[in-house]
Amino acid sequence: MLTIKVIKGNVSVLNYLRYFIVIVLLGLLFYTYTITIEPTTLKTAIDKKLPMKIDRKGFLLTVKNIDILDISNNVVHSKMNADIKVSSSNRFGKFLPKKSMHLHIETETIPKLHGSAVSFELLSFKMNRFIKLKEVKGILKKKIENIKIPIKKLKYTAWFASVKGIKFQDNGVLEIRLGISKLIILLLLPLLLLRKIGLLLIWIYQKFISPRKKYKCAKGELFQDGTCSSTTKEAFKKYGFITGIKEYKYSTKQCKEAYKTLKKEERRDATSCGAEYCSSCGGSSCGGDAVGSSTGACDCGAITPCDVASC
Repeated sequence: MLTIKVIKGNVSVLNYLRYFIVIVLLGLLFYTYTITIEPTTLKTAIDKKLPMKIDRKGFLLTVKNIDILDISNNVVHSKMNADIKVSSSNRFGKFLPKKSMHLHIETETIPKLHGSAVSFELLSFKMNRFIKLKEVKGILKKKIENIKIPIKKLKYTAWFASVKGIKFQDNGVLEIRLGISKLIILLLLPLLLLRKIGLLLIWIYQKFISPRKKYKCAKGELFQDGTCSSTTKEAFKKYGFITGIKEYKYSTKQCKEAYKTLKKEERRDATSCGAEYCSSCGGSSCGGDAVGSSTGACDCGAITPCDVASC
């Protein structure tokens, strides 16, 4: 006969641990930390991208330096000194002047955080000369926005950080206020509700699926101690999700064994006439002999029914 195993856990410890995790996650919603970037770091990152060269439609644009003029209302006003001249790939180069043209490009940008690096989004773009080359302007805009300042502190933590504010201080220091992404917290909180989710699934099964089945739980029929869903439900209520899953696995395994046991009993009842019938009808006085089968059971089809009373 099979034995029923009850899987238990330390209920109080699990509950306290669950409450502690909930408090920590709720606290992280309001947690912020600050990262600062000095003006010298900003200038160094910009200088590394220089000179910028753009060769489009036979014209070569070279940006030599970028100077930050002013920072107000979190908008960076800067000036770019550049030269544009005819490149060697221009088919009409021999008819055009070889002398380069000096350009002053004024830009307005605001800082943005992309991943683990700070970049600048272009707001306005002005030149001291009229340039029809739209491709040059478009590529120059991309190059400006591709100036990125990597932040080492965010190298491995950028995926769960959220920007709460990015602003220049009066002394030119860029201050970035970060927090924990609410999306990460919202994904973690359901893990604490797994017990409720498990109980909901069991309720759906017992309410809508189980009544429509054409068979009963073998474990409940054999041991008369509750079905798989009822014992799993109790484990979920008392001990939580992990212990409930263990109890579910154990119950289903036990149910399979109970099903095999019930099938064997059913086959034995179908092929055996019973010891009482054989002993009553197998005597010579009743006019028949009981024929033993290979399993030791009576073969009732080999004898004729007799009146037990006359025996």
